[in-house]
Order: sequence, then structure tokens, then C-alpha cells
Amino acid sequence: MLRGSRPIRFTAALVGALTLAAGPGTAAAKVAAVPYRSVPSGMGLSSSVLPAQGGRAGIPAFSHIFVVVMENLGYSQALATPGFATLARHYGLATRYYGVAHPSLPNYLALTGGSTFGITSDCTSCLVNADNLASQLARARISFTAYMEGIPTPCYLAPYGGVDYAGKHDPFRYYLSVRRSRAQCSRIRPESELAAALRGPPSDLSRFVWVTPDLCHDGHDCAAATAASWLDGFVSRVVRSAAWRDGGVLFVTWDESNAGNGAVTTEGTVVSTGGGGHVATLVISPRLSSRRRVTVAYNHYSLLATIEDALGLPLLRRARTARPMAAFFSSP
Repeated sequence: MLRGSRPIRFTAALVGALTLAAGPGTAAAKVAAVPYRSVPSGMGLSSSVLPAQGGRAGIPAFSHIFVVVMENLGYSQALATPGFATLARHYGLATRYYGVAHPSLPNYLALTGGSTFGITSDCTSCLVNADNLASQLARARISFTAYMEGIPTPCYLAPYGGVDYAGKHDPFRYYLSVRRSRAQCSRIRPESELAAALRGPPSDLSRFVWVTPDLCHDGHDCAAATAASWLDGFVSRVVRSAAWRDGGVLFVTWDESNAGNGAVTTEGTVVSTGGGGHVATLVISPRLSSRRRVTVAYNHYSLLATIEDALGLPLLRRARTARPMAAFFSSP
């Protein structure tokens, strides 16, 4: 039985769901996202409404989880950029972490849905009707906010607009469960609101915080040095916050590498083609000593599994067979 799973009654609809959960590349997976149409209701693996216990599979029950996703830079190139290299020297670093696909969007969906849902482009109208991290958090009554730099208003669902904003870097706008729920959609907020919340008490921040920088600050359209400068300032604000100091964690990853096409299977084996390439991933926690290096093979499904294990949530799709990032929090 897969990690985190329960006995399941195999109805015809659920057999289809399990076929989809096998991941991209299958015919069933490709029906999971079509322009402005939804997947049949049985195709998304639903998670039961369970209280969030946290601290599962060797992952601490963090008080707050911050995730920020940067853009299009390979591992070696990131570590050759002085600003990024300084952060990597000071904080925890996963040295064998890989994106799961090209281009950007499938990686964002993998991080929040446990699948690429057969999407192989940066489409803006390929909405997904499937369970996802936002709907899990809402059911478990765990507070969450997704801060998008550059959007003009909360619940902004347009593919472009604002200042240097691109919807392909906001995975939550793709899920029909978010688009159809005013409460969930309102959790998509302008990133400009985050600075004040970080300066306040832990209660001013959601327990789960996602951050998407704009197209310049994430490194997509501007030089790596510019993105590194933004990230350095962002990390400084987070680690000064009471929410982070009170048992929080910050994960920083890149969506995909702009060089190389390596991937990590759910068994942790690195293969040379078919994935998103080797990327840097930082783990920043008051629980970790500086310069912690972990050489275990991880990918975006590993990070999703880590988040779900920390919050006591059921594991979505390929997160079920991914290795969570527990090695960072075990004794050296």
C-alpha cells in the first residue's frame, strides 16, 4: 500500500482516477486539463476531511510554511550567481533536486496537485478539475495565502495584467475548486500585502504561505543577479519574522532548469531525460544548522509530500510515492 493511503473501494470512477494519478505520459492523464472544460468528477482523487495532525514521516509540524518559486535557472548556474551562492552557503541545500517537466506550468501544478495533469505547455485556459493543495487546506481549516507579486487585486484570475505578472506562475488560478469558491479565490493576494504581515505577530500570517515573484524578480525576464538580490531581501524579511522564528520553514526552489533535461523518478532514481532538469532548492529553518547539505534525490513531488506530511494532509497523486525531505530534519 502506498505511503499515506487507506483501503479503497475500487469503483469504475476510482480506477480512472488511479490511472490519472500514474502521472503524465499516459492517455488518461491527458484528459485532465482541456481548455475551459473540466475533468469528469471521478477523475480527481479526493482527500477526506481530516484534522491536520502534522509531523508525519519524519517531517516536523511547522508552525508556518513559506514556499517561493523562482524561474528557469539550473543548479550550477544558480550556485555561480553570487547572491544565490551566498544563500546556499548559509542555509540548507538539496544538492540533487529536479524539476519534473518543461516548461513552467507543469512544474507549478506538480507542486500543488501532485501531477502535471498531462499539461505540456504554459497554456492559460487549461483549467483543472482535481483535488489540490488549496482545497485540501480549506477542508482541513488550515489558513493559507498565495501572494502573487504584480497582481492588481485579490482573486485576480486573468492570465496577464498588473505589473510583470504571468498567470502561468500562479498554479491556484488553474484549479476549478479555487475559481468556483470565493473564499478560496480570495486567498490569492497581492504580494505587496506580505511585508506588513511579516512584521507582525505570527497570527498575522497564514500557516501556509505561497509566494510567486513577478517576471523580473523570479529571474524569468531579468538577470539572475537581479533575481538573487530580490530573493536575498525576501529571505531576510522572512527569517526576521516572528512566524518563521516560532518553528517555521521556508522552501525556495526553481521551477525548471534552463540547461539539461534530467528528472527524478518517484523511486528517487535520476534519469537523464524527460524531466525539468537539476535545480537548486533551499531549506531554511531555525531547526537546521547552517550549511546543511542533503544529497538524497528529490523532485517537486517530494516537496509537496513534505508540505502535506508537515500539515497532516492526505498525499496527492505522485506525492504518495515521492520521498519527503525528512533527511533535512534528521540527526546529521
